Amino acid sequence: QCYSYVFDQSQSQGSITLKIIPAVVYLRALFDYTPFDDKATPCQEAGLPFKRGDILQVVSQEDTTWWQAKKVGDCNLRAALIPSTQFQESLRRSFRLKKDRQSAPGEAHTPDANHTDFLIYEEVTQYLPRPSERPRLIVLIGRSAVGFDDIEETALVFLGLFAIKVTLIHNGTVFFLFFCRFIEYGEYKDNLYGTSLESINRVLDQNKVCLVDVQPEFSPPEMNQSAERMEECYGHWVDYVLVREDPVSALAELQVVLERVQMEPQWVPVSWVRS
Repeated sequence: QCYSYVFDQSQSQGSITLKIIPAVVYLRALFDYTPFDDKATPCQEAGLPFKRGDILQVVSQEDTTWWQAKKVGDCNLRAALIPSTQFQESLRRSFRLKKDRQSAPGEAHTPDANHTDFLIYEEVTQYLPRPSERPRLIVLIGRSAVGFDDIEETALVFLGLFAIKVTLIHNGTVFFLFFCRFIEYGEYKDNLYGTSLESINRVLDQNKVCLVDVQPEFSPPEMNQSAERMEECYGHWVDYVLVREDPVSALAELQVVLERVQMEPQWVPVSWVRS
């Protein structure tokens, strides 16, 4: 929206009208979009194709259905059309209702726990820590079966990283979790283990790079389904995917990624910065 302000001038006739144009908004796309596959677009040639994870510079949100945007890093300076959040949510709800109605009579329908949560866009901003700020927290996600442990141990030795040690909680003190603000915990041989927020802050306060490893373990029947669910819900927060071919090349690639993370600006959700 634009707002007009009129100022009276005592020394001359007429008035001056100033229009305040909304600031440019940056969004991370959380779904793939191909205009030529979208029958709802008013002009397929004017649509902007993008992939999940692309950063979009939205230059106009005046239309409630179709916004004008450009892809960050694209050499094409001309803005194109993308579906607005409201319009895309409406389409997905309509598609879900149509799909539910077409289910076979008597067919068991298991509702999705997050059926009302549509991942469309996420507002982001560029963040670059100042020299006086604490180093960034690094989170590695991987399974030991693909050599994750080897990569982590080598990184700790040769890259000078500092891993978080899990904290042991004995039986009978489960309520201790609520007071220590644990970010995760699990049970092993009748004991509870976890990682506390305090231990992470302690490392960061020493101006050290803190490395937290996450190793999801799934049983074979649920492995593919759980992995796909994690990718769908949290994949947009993953900055880099490292494919391990051999330890030497994997370590070199990891070193480059970690240096970039510490030195280059990063697109993060605006809520992370504002909070």
